[in-house]
Amino acid sequence: MSASVHQAEVDRQLRIIRSGVEELIPEAELVRKLERSIATKTPLRVKQGFDPTAPDIHLGHTIGLRKLHQFQELGHQIVLIVGSYTALVGDPSGRSATRPSLSEEQVMANATTYMEQFFKVVDKERTEVRWNGDWFQKMTFVEILKLTSQVTIARILERDDFEKRYKAGEPIGVHELLYPLMQAYDSVVVRSDIEIGATEQKFNLLTGRDIQLAYGVEPQVILTLPVLEGLDGVRRMSKSLGNYIGVAESPKEIYGKVMSLPDSMIERYFRLVTDTVEAECDEIARSLRDPSTNPMIWKKKLAHRIVAQYHRPEAADQAQLEFEKQFSRRELPSELPTITVDPGVFRARDLLMKAFPHEYTGSKAGALFKQGAVFMNGQRVTDIGTEVLLGPGPGGQNEVVFKVGRKYARVVAAT
Repeated sequence: MSASVHQAEVDRQLRIIRSGVEELIPEAELVRKLERSIATKTPLRVKQGFDPTAPDIHLGHTIGLRKLHQFQELGHQIVLIVGSYTALVGDPSGRSATRPSLSEEQVMANATTYMEQFFKVVDKERTEVRWNGDWFQKMTFVEILKLTSQVTIARILERDDFEKRYKAGEPIGVHELLYPLMQAYDSVVVRSDIEIGATEQKFNLLTGRDIQLAYGVEPQVILTLPVLEGLDGVRRMSKSLGNYIGVAESPKEIYGKVMSLPDSMIERYFRLVTDTVEAECDEIARSLRDPSTNPMIWKKKLAHRIVAQYHRPEAADQAQLEFEKQFSRRELPSELPTITVDPGVFRARDLLMKAFPHEYTGSKAGALFKQGAVFMNGQRVTDIGTEVLLGPGPGGQNEVVFKVGRKYARVVAAT
């Protein structure tokens, strides 16, 4: 390969790798790694870890998985770490409190469902999957002491989330301080050249560089990626918050959840979680800025595209037909009982009791949610604590239509 062709390939790969990335640290090292990789025809090892704290992989996870797939297309080796041991600790990144502990049985049960979900996005044949329990369960106490000696408490407490909790007098478990070291040691074991993660993972990723150096391994380059907002359009998509869209959910469920997104999220979701090219995303953005555009048109296209990515296109067509049939205004009863309430944030169960004030008590309403009998704006809701913002504000809705069996009722925000 001539020098000019070699450089052109480095530039091409760098341009693709940079796309959609928040930070690339340090870029000069990535350039050197790419030059060496191309010259020697040796793939770079690109790592990302996932902790199986719940059985579902959601659209927020796919931002990293889609970047990993880009690396596969560039000819590099991706390494997926299933955090069978780090999940026992729970990543404290971005947390204001200690995560609840999971048992080994819970973690392994969740982890078994991860495999097929990973491969909805990345190529199974070109993926190396590693379980970090394979090395952590074999470590002696002396080896753990060696690992912990590489970082000071002062350095760990520099983390924004730990610093806030420490100043606020919130408890911080010693096991939480070990988490970034465990993630970093994963990078030592798999000898990663690059690690990717969400922006809130930056401290852990940088710690990986330090620990690799301490163990005589060439430090990894880190890529931080955007954090995807959940169904409320405000808080990050999270399994624990229940505001997520799982890639293994049914076409109907995915379609309905996407349709419940605030209009402000349409463009961002097109850019972050679909295969839509940049030029089309720019056109969507221009269209959404036009006051004459009905955002519902683009939201339906978004829902259809996401369903088609994880199911068949025919399934997306059917999900759209079902949604339109069920939630067309023509399908609602002509006499729809309507309750007006002051704007505010409500729990789903409390809002249901307001919608049907003479029918459902607290215990009966709660049972309906558990049975999956409650639909809000066409979306099945099973968590009685799901928060709904009625009125103005990010993710706010002017009204919520409840359906329980064949009964309908509307709750609207007073103006």
